[in-house]
This record gives sequence, C-alpha cells and structure tokens, in this order.
Amino acid sequence: MALPRGWLDQNQNFLGLEEPWCHPDHAGLYVIPAPYEQTSSYIHGSRQGPRAILEASHQVELYDETVGFETYREWGGIASSVALELGEKADREAVDEIQARVQDYVDAGRFIVTLTGEHTGALGAIRAHAKRHPEMCVVQVDAHGDLRNAYQGNPFSHASVMARVVEDKLPLVQVGIRSISSEEVALINATEKISTFYAYQILDPSGPYRGRASAWVPDVVKACTGPVYLTFDCDGLDAMLVPALGTPEPGGLGWYDMLALVTGLANGPGIIGMDVSELAPIEGLAAPQFTVARLIYRILGRVLTGRKQATQTKTHS
Repeated sequence: MALPRGWLDQNQNFLGLEEPWCHPDHAGLYVIPAPYEQTSSYIHGSRQGPRAILEASHQVELYDETVGFETYREWGGIASSVALELGEKADREAVDEIQARVQDYVDAGRFIVTLTGEHTGALGAIRAHAKRHPEMCVVQVDAHGDLRNAYQGNPFSHASVMARVVEDKLPLVQVGIRSISSEEVALINATEKISTFYAYQILDPSGPYRGRASAWVPDVVKACTGPVYLTFDCDGLDAMLVPALGTPEPGGLGWYDMLALVTGLANGPGIIGMDVSELAPIEGLAAPQFTVARLIYRILGRVLTGRKQATQTKTHS
C-alpha cells in the first residue's frame, strides 16, 4: 500500500519504519513536524530541530527493554507527516496554522507528537488538544518560566508562550524551572492554576526533597488536575545532556529524572499528547538529537504502559 501524499516514507519518517508500520491509515500515533522559529533571542537554529530529530531517530533501537516491547508495534505503527510549511507566517498567524494542522489529527483520535522549533510553536498544538480535551492539564518541562506577558514587545515570544496557556485558563504544572524573572514569579504567586517545581527544589540536596531521586514525582502528579498534555522544551534537561539548545541552562533534569516523571504522569492522570521544542542542532554533533529522539520513544512506551494499566484497573473494578 503506497503512502498517501503528505506522509513521509521509510527514508524520512520517525524511526525509519517500513510500511505498513508508517502508514497513517493504520498508525495509532502521528508525528507532526512544525518547524517554527521567529523570536529566538540567543542561539538560532531551532527550525532545524524537527528534521534533526527525525534523522537521528533512525538509529534508535526499536525494542525498549524498560517496558518489554517494541513500542511502535504496540501503537499499531507510527506515521510521520511532511513538515508544515509556514512561509512568512509569524506569531498569532503561525500559532493558528499549527493548531489547524494538529487539530485534524487530534480529532481523528490519534496520539500526536508535535516537533517544533522555538517553544511558541507548541501553543498551537496545546490549543488543538485543549479543544478536544478541555479538562486537560499542561505539564511544562523547561528551564525557563515562559510566563512573561510579552518579551521584546511580542506576546507570542518563546518567553511568553506559557502566559498564553494561562490566559486560555488551562492548569499549568511547571517542572525544572531555573531561569525566571520577577514578573513571572509574581504571576505564579497570584495564579492558583500554576504549580511550579523549581529545579533547586527537586534536584538540589539542600532543597525540600534533599535531592532524593524521584521523591518529587508524586507531588507533581498530585498537582495535575486532569489528563496531561506534556510540553517538553529540551532545555528542561541539563545542558550537559543536551547542549544543542536555543537558551542553554545548567542544573536541569537528568535522563532518569525525566523518565521517572513521565512514568508517574503516564501511570497517574495519563498523557494525551505532547510536543518537543527548542533543539538547535550543532553541526557535527549528533548526540543531542539522538538523545531527544530516544527519549521521545521511551516516553511513548510509557504512555502505552499507563493506558494498559488503566484499562486493566477498569476491567477488574
């Protein structure tokens, strides 16, 4: 069966999957590249992030020993669309275009992974999911608060994307924050729907969790008021693990910190969709995009495991 127009073949798709495993008619999961970059304020190049992740994913082992299966098979396949061409669209117009693209696939009942450039691109995907799942909670893994009302005069700056989420009246749980302004802290303190877990609180041995591995995860899960949409800015991870970033920050989450968080979310409220942003590839350095591609695949396995557990619980209740 030939792939319909608009979908990537084995040479370009996520994981390099052969048919029928990459066919959109069968796949339970879609990867949507939306390489938007307009307001990067430090290192540019995040528009190249989605392509780099797709290319690196071809080196990811398909069996995940931590969940005990080949994740793509359990999903019924993973289909990857061609990249969204935004042309000269920027700010609200670009966000609306991304939302329209993602909305069609969310409404079709697929699990969507949106790969974007700067974090602003995630807003369209978040809004598409919120339209179908108004009860959802947004979990933001990030080094930065992204809660400025506007940055450099632009309310659609990558530094303002979560302010727009809060304006949309969506509950927000932030994890790993370690670079934030007084304006953003004031908004956090004044808004009941924002729960912030700073990096120093959850990772520093002198913090309230005493640096104990994963001790903070249950409190993050408890803060979620509904099914989770995961928005993952790559700088949420420590810059030593993923240095190819638009705005790198030291002191972030480690590999197993991130997996522990995702496991808790998947087994608790469940994860209904996700996006990945802010990878700015460095020429000649493949490790960052491979790390992110592998992490996405590990997350997808945990999403399925959480769904299976929820189904079994309902069956036995």
